[in-house]
Amino acid sequence: MTGTPKTNRRPGGDAFVLWVRARPRSRTDEVLGWGKDGFLEVQVRAVPERGEANRSCRSQLARLLNIPPSQISLEKGKGSVHKKYRIEGLAQEDGERILAEALGKKG
Repeated sequence: MTGTPKTNRRPGGDAFVLWVRARPRSRTDEVLGWGKDGFLEVQVRAVPERGEANRSCRSQLARLLNIPPSQISLEKGKGSVHKKYRIEGLAQEDGERILAEALGKKG
């Protein structure tokens, strides 16, 4: 699955599922782009304690997607660097398009 975003499509409802690799204790808060293994790379300054890094990662995703953080929930990976986020109210195809545009502007 090299070079391809790790996304899962779910039938019914508008929800965007996104796999992320978090890099806590980084120098900056930034969404870096797609890693070679298909995870979206997100670095955060927060430490991985008491959910701080998870909240910071969620904030970075919300900022990039231009949605409120309340639409984003962590489904899997609370104590791991590999995380599965679910973004409510955003169809998979729309989420992928928005990410492609946002990450393309960074490049």
